[in-house]
Amino acid sequence: MLETEGQPQESVSHASMINRQKPWTSCWVALQVAVGKVFLILFPSRVKQHIVAMNRKNPHFSYDNWAPTLYSVQYFWFVLKVRWQRLEDRTEPGGLAPNCPVVRLSGQRCSIWDFMKDGWAFKNNVNIRNHRNLQDRLQAACLLLDRSPQCPVVVDTMKNQSSRLYAALPERLYVLQAGRILYKGKPGPWNYHPEEVRAVLEKLHS
Repeated sequence: MLETEGQPQESVSHASMINRQKPWTSCWVALQVAVGKVFLILFPSRVKQHIVAMNRKNPHFSYDNWAPTLYSVQYFWFVLKVRWQRLEDRTEPGGLAPNCPVVRLSGQRCSIWDFMKDGWAFKNNVNIRNHRNLQDRLQAACLLLDRSPQCPVVVDTMKNQSSRLYAALPERLYVLQAGRILYKGKPGPWNYHPEEVRAVLEKLHS
């Protein structure tokens, strides 16, 4: 494989393609947010009905918590960040799972493949605030321990390699086995379905 300035040519080409797609993605997100804002002003009851219907499977969803921030400037930047990250998605069902570095809460560095074993279980999400360094991230992750999860808890490094390559923002579920992706869930919060993961795991153990 050819390399350019220490980087594989394939990676350079992929990065170049992403940079070309970002302006179009930005325009599309801006248009969606603008249209959404107009609909929210003109048809608030219909928008509420639509959002609630999309989250009917989430017992913890509260429209009143979402409404003040829907289609705001902060909402735009977050959605844009998510869409840009999805441009870097390198995962496909049946394909090789990226073996990204992660960090245990003890500070020990390891990789995602280190946790491909039986015994995973999934609980409801825990909301955490943004962090600026690894220590903040580790401290926030400790909140998960209060719910006694039946699986290891690790965090991404501050380079966010796992989040980028798995297109995990804001949340996503995967099932990995022997370095391969058996299941790739759709992005949350509206397409986040733990019951699909349960079905895959039960099939594996049947």
